[in-house]
Amino acid sequence: MGESEFELVGFRTFFHEFLRVLYYVRSILLGLFLIITALGIVIAGQENIDIWNGIYFAFISAYTVGYGDIVPTKALTKFLAAFVLPLLGMIFTGIMVAAAMQAIARLYRMQGGRNG
Repeated sequence: MGESEFELVGFRTFFHEFLRVLYYVRSILLGLFLIITALGIVIAGQENIDIWNGIYFAFISAYTVGYGDIVPTKALTKFLAAFVLPLLGMIFTGIMVAAAMQAIARLYRMQGGRNG
């Protein structure tokens, strides 16, 4: 079939390597998590909602899910929900995808790359 044959990698092996890669970017991910949480607290104060609902809304907005159960009414919270939080969520998601791709690349290199 193909010129190169390589062994399939199991999920446990991939997940272990993925966590190793995440270890190197943990401070960035933690920073993004804390910023999103802080913005949720700001939103809770602005919108006069429970602090946990503000944090929930911030994460739902950051990941561009937007269930619509909480709707911002103030200009600041609309700006945060429409521009700032989705941008932070995209950065967070991008880092996670890059970490997964790096883990796959590391496992591929550990198998000896192209064995052909």
